[in-house]
Amino acid sequence: MPKVAADIFIASGVFDDQPEVFSHLMDTAPDLPFDEIDVIQGTMMRKRLGGYFPPQFITEILTLMGADDTLVLFLPEADPVETVRLRGLGLFAGTIIRADGPRT
Repeated sequence: MPKVAADIFIASGVFDDQPEVFSHLMDTAPDLPFDEIDVIQGTMMRKRLGGYFPPQFITEILTLMGADDTLVLFLPEADPVETVRLRGLGLFAGTIIRADGPRT
């Protein structure tokens, strides 16, 4: 499966678990393509982010999230969502894996 370049919007917030994040997103943006969202929590954040970004971006992202405990990655097919509970950290250049190559 090819890796393709992608701009990925990242938001952060405080959530108990992934189902709470998706419930919040369902309430605020029910038409969002949820298969284009990645929620990252817990002790393996740096490793999980490594699948998308180079190390210098990972350090920047983790610094920007501050005291938040959850990252939400909006992959290219998903419009970013910012809410009272989810604040945007910015758009980062990374890579994603696509079984069928780049989408047009």
